[in-house]
Amino acid sequence: MANPHFSVVLASFEARVHNTKDRLIAIPAKVQTQLGLAPATQHLVCYSIRPAGAGRWNHGYAKLTCDNEFAAPRDVPAGADVDVKLHRFIPDADAFAPSRPSVGTPATAGAALLAMAAAAGSDPREDGSERIDEELYGR
Repeated sequence: MANPHFSVVLASFEARVHNTKDRLIAIPAKVQTQLGLAPATQHLVCYSIRPAGAGRWNHGYAKLTCDNEFAAPRDVPAGADVDVKLHRFIPDADAFAPSRPSVGTPATAGAALLAMAAAAGSDPREDGSERIDEELYGR
């Protein structure tokens, strides 16, 4: 298996690709409740899909809509019955937008790295790579 995320199956179900809704696949309400998916979460979903009953599993990622639906791959025809396995849900967040800081937590992902660099102090090496052989090999 190429990606270890595909070895874990959170839920599986049979569905029909919508003809009129841009080939979307709806996650059934029972599965949404079982997984604790709230409406309008708009996570990315890691899934596997195949024709209903048999066939090769194709793996992919898609963004959920506000109604917890995702687009079928282009090779799956509209109206087709499919088997779906859901493997992972990934929160969709802007990496550059400030998050809601909690106590002791930096406001952005980059702030954590900047804080670590500031805490490291000064670097006693001032000659750059001019004396690298002397420093590393004693030459």
